[in-house]
Amino acid sequence: MKNEYSYILERLTSLKKLRNKILEEINSELADISKTEYVLMHKICNRMESLNMSDLSESTGYSNAIITLTVDGLESKGYVKRTRGSDRRSYLVKLTDNGKKKCGEIKILEKKITEAVFENMSKEDLSSLMDILKKLDDLIARYV
Repeated sequence: MKNEYSYILERLTSLKKLRNKILEEINSELADISKTEYVLMHKICNRMESLNMSDLSESTGYSNAIITLTVDGLESKGYVKRTRGSDRRSYLVKLTDNGKKKCGEIKILEKKITEAVFENMSKEDLSSLMDILKKLDDLIARYV
């Protein structure tokens, strides 16, 4: 069983490398935003609603300082707008119209690149992989 666990952990590392490669490919086609800005835009685009800055920090693993600097950059580019949250200390990040257009561009790139990565997998294999990944998500949620 120990070798199986080691193999699983190695594969998780490989998945992280694949994710980074996909991020690099997407980012190379999105010349106007940095990798960190892309990660935040990806999170915001998937929600398409206001997000709390601390939620962005928690969901990306980036520090509050990096989130603040990155949101500053996205705001200066006109992709997001920051507003006060329900209390004086919190801020919400919301897409602008220009940001929504950028989300469309991002989603097209993500679809193109991820389809290319998984093009040799059958629908059945993809379905099995999705089932396993959902179980892994549940396991991680309980463990972390």
